[in-house]
Amino acid sequence: MIVRDTKHMMLGVVMTLLFAGILLFMFSNFFAGRMDHKVNAFKASDDLFNSIAKGSTNYFPGLMEANSKFMGHGLDFNLNLKSEALAVKSGELLQSAGARVEQDGSVLILQGDLGQILEQALVDSRALFNNQNQELYKRYGMQGREVVYVWWLTLNALEKGLTKAKDFEAAKFVNRVSKRGVEVGYNFYGIPSKSAADKAGILSFSLIFYVVYTLWWGFSIFFLFEGLGLKMSSGVKKEV
Repeated sequence: MIVRDTKHMMLGVVMTLLFAGILLFMFSNFFAGRMDHKVNAFKASDDLFNSIAKGSTNYFPGLMEANSKFMGHGLDFNLNLKSEALAVKSGELLQSAGARVEQDGSVLILQGDLGQILEQALVDSRALFNNQNQELYKRYGMQGREVVYVWWLTLNALEKGLTKAKDFEAAKFVNRVSKRGVEVGYNFYGIPSKSAADKAGILSFSLIFYVVYTLWWGFSIFFLFEGLGLKMSSGVKKEV
């Protein structure tokens, strides 16, 4: 390797070493994570942004309010589920919502109130969202995530049944409850909720650090190339 500019080469080497040192430090389990566990910077930042995201995805009050429209909306059709075992668990959940259920293999013959069923699905999903796993275990004898997953599969089958019955408005709302209620409860279980305002300082630092650190690496490469005598120049336009 031929060094043509010692000053820029040394500057590039020092900046590269500092960049690598900081990167190694970020990979070390030095930072505070959930449950006071020490984690690396990437896991810690992931936990932080997940917590802030959770604080802005509590759709349960709005869904509960919108669900009042479907109270008294009667259901009387078959639910096709993936297996008999799933049908048993799904039947337990539906009965907890006041529905009448008869099982025929993997098929549930359902009679009930759509509003009450969705309300129970939202209550259970909100409990998991609020990290109240023990409450769901006491209610059903299943871990919270399993309960909410069964609700998700049940609502998927319910949506298909409503669509087949051409009850499109109800099917659309069931899909909304599934995506903005059940899935949110499942995905954010175990994550503490935090607001962006409360974490404005660390968020600002993270953004500034990301920009500076990225530019630092860019200039490191630039100075290394300068030291080697490699420079960019515009090409000469040739006339045709």
